[in-house]
Amino acid sequence: MVEEILKRKHETIEKLKERRSIKEAILEAKKAGKRAVIAEVKRRGLKERGGEEIEIEAAEAANQMKKGGACALSVLTDAAFYGSLEDLRSVKLSVELPVLRKDFIFDDFQVHESYAYGANAILLIARFLSAERLIALAKKAHSLGMEALIEIDRESKDTILNHEVSGIASLIGINNRDLETFEVNLATFETIAPEVKPVLSADVLLVAMSGINSKEDARRMFEAGADALLVGTSIMNAEDIERKIGEFVIE
Repeated sequence: MVEEILKRKHETIEKLKERRSIKEAILEAKKAGKRAVIAEVKRRGLKERGGEEIEIEAAEAANQMKKGGACALSVLTDAAFYGSLEDLRSVKLSVELPVLRKDFIFDDFQVHESYAYGANAILLIARFLSAERLIALAKKAHSLGMEALIEIDRESKDTILNHEVSGIASLIGINNRDLETFEVNLATFETIAPEVKPVLSADVLLVAMSGINSKEDARRMFEAGADALLVGTSIMNAEDIERKIGEFVIE
C-alpha cells in the first residue's frame, strides 16, 4: 500500500517537473504546416448555449484541445475568472503539451508557485509591471526552466522598446482586448506588431491574443505577422471544442 502511494507520488512529481517549451511547440507546428494555436482552458468553462450554462472540467477540455491540434495550452488560474491552481496542475498531469499559467503575476513567490504546480511558462502583463519588475520576474522564470510570455497592448507597447526588456523576450503577446474597457479590436495587433517587430530579435515570436472567433479572424492575425494565436472564449463556448480548434489550426 505504502509502496503504491510512494510510486504514484514520485510519478506525479516527475510529471509536474517536466519542462516543455511553448516556443518550440509553436515552431514545430509551423514546420508541420499548421497554424500554431495556444488554447485557453477556463475552469469549468461556462458555455452559453441558448442561455444555458454548461460546465466542463479543465482536464477534459484540455484533452479535447490537444485532439483538435492545439500546440500548447493556457490555463486561467485567477478565481475572479473561475480559475484555480488545481486546474493548472490537473491540465499538466493530463495532457502532454506545454502549459502556460495565465494570471496577474507580480511577485517572485508566484513564479515559484507556478513552477510547483507544473507551469512551463508564465504570463507577465507589461501594463501592470515596471520594466525593472518585468525583467526580474522573467529572469526568475528562466532560472527555473520556464518561459515568459510578455503581454503588451496599446498602453504598454513602449515597454518592449526598452533594450533590456526586448533582450529577455522570446514570446511577446499582443492583446487585442483593452484591459480598461474590455473592448476588443483586432486592429490592435495589426497596429502594434509592425512597431515592435523591428526592435526584437529575429527569433522572438509574436502571439495574437483575444478576440479571435473565426477562421477569418485567425487568417487576419497571421497575415498581420502573428506566429501563434492564444484563443480562449470562442473555443470554450464551442459546441465541439476539438472541431473548433481544427478551424484555427488548418489553413
